[in-house]
Amino acid sequence: MKQKKYKRLSFEERVIIQTLLEEKKSKSFISKKLKRSRSTIGREINKFITDPKRDKYEAQLAGWCAKDDYLRGTNENTNGLIRRFFPKGKYVIMN
Repeated sequence: MKQKKYKRLSFEERVIIQTLLEEKKSKSFISKKLKRSRSTIGREINKFITDPKRDKYEAQLAGWCAKDDYLRGTNENTNGLIRRFFPKGKYVIMN
């Protein structure tokens, strides 16, 4: 099995991101503080903030959405496995 090269942001890291954003720190400062790639932090922030003047990054919401994305991927993988044994268009008769 292939080893993943990345790990997800933890809830604690998301709280740190929220706190530093409230202190008006830059994305590069946050990435250095968390020892993460600047693009990782940028993607995380941009996923939830579309209008910087109006929107606010919230760690709890971000963590919940990330968990939902993770579970959705698991569901899609399971559906893919089911399709290998029961191709689309084939009927399954259960007694």
